[in-house]
Amino acid sequence: MRSILIQLLIASALLLGMASPALAQHQHPHEVDADFEDFLNTIDALPTPELFAKWPDAEQRLLNVARDTEESVYRRWRATSMLSNFETPAVRTALLTLTTDAAEDLRGMALLVLGARFLKGGDAEVLAAIEARLSDADASVRRDAVRALAYGHGPQIEARLSAIALGDDPGMARIASRALNEKATDTQ
Repeated sequence: MRSILIQLLIASALLLGMASPALAQHQHPHEVDADFEDFLNTIDALPTPELFAKWPDAEQRLLNVARDTEESVYRRWRATSMLSNFETPAVRTALLTLTTDAAEDLRGMALLVLGARFLKGGDAEVLAAIEARLSDADASVRRDAVRALAYGHGPQIEARLSAIALGDDPGMARIASRALNEKATDTQ
């Protein structure tokens, strides 16, 4: 009887040992969530296709964090910056909302992502949101609005950048002038 039990234990150990690589590949949902939280909290973690393949719901996870006012500004900022990897209507809507958030860092990042991902098609609502922040109470947000505007193309954008370049805010003027110079170089 004792030898049968020992044989069963050995067989079980062997079976579990062979199955362990397969078991290791399957993570418990809580582990997947913890991994995502670690990724979001790590300052030098960059989003890659491999990472997003690990979290097929990454866009929704990032949207949830970016919009959650109970989260830290840092985590919301990181999530907002990573939303630049997604060019969807849900991201566009969230970014438009975030341009009026109480946290200036978040407003600035939302503007930059909006400009980079959604302004190039001449989206009037995106342009209006960016232009509204050109008079933001926070100087860094105003400068980020100019940077966001610089992602756009066309005579309306260039006219607005020219007006800012001639304006009385030296920081905004410098950014607008640099953007206009880069646009002129690109067309040559």
